[in-house]
Amino acid sequence: MGVFPFINTETAQEAASQSLPLFREYAYDFENHCLKQDSTGKTYLVEGNEALRIWIYFALATARYRYTAYDTAFGSEIEGLVGQPMGDEVTQMELERYITEALMCNPYIEELSDFDFTLLRDGIEASFNCRTVYGSDRVSYEIKAVV
Repeated sequence: MGVFPFINTETAQEAASQSLPLFREYAYDFENHCLKQDSTGKTYLVEGNEALRIWIYFALATARYRYTAYDTAFGSEIEGLVGQPMGDEVTQMELERYITEALMCNPYIEELSDFDFTLLRDGIEASFNCRTVYGSDRVSYEIKAVV
């Protein structure tokens, strides 16, 4: 029994020990912005970090609260931030916060770190390390300025 008798620690330990199911997502072609197809013309699933990379792309690309098809936890608020009259440091801190808020709702993502921002002609490229239950991956995402 734990310190608090009204909390059943055995149930909490059982829940913590249950592993997440394998993360799967449809393969996506980022250059042509469409689902990938195999040799027979059918879409197929990818797993693990490759699937999480697709989820991350769509979570950052989808404006939060705009589409009723998505839960309010899905999406990001970075759309209107680029191009605003703020200092570069402030913009980068806000981008890091928005990206973290958008992605950390996924239970497969454990940590985001080492953010780097590169100013582009029409926006900002954000790259960061993403540690997941499947290992670490370096993710890049281009944030276009709203015109």
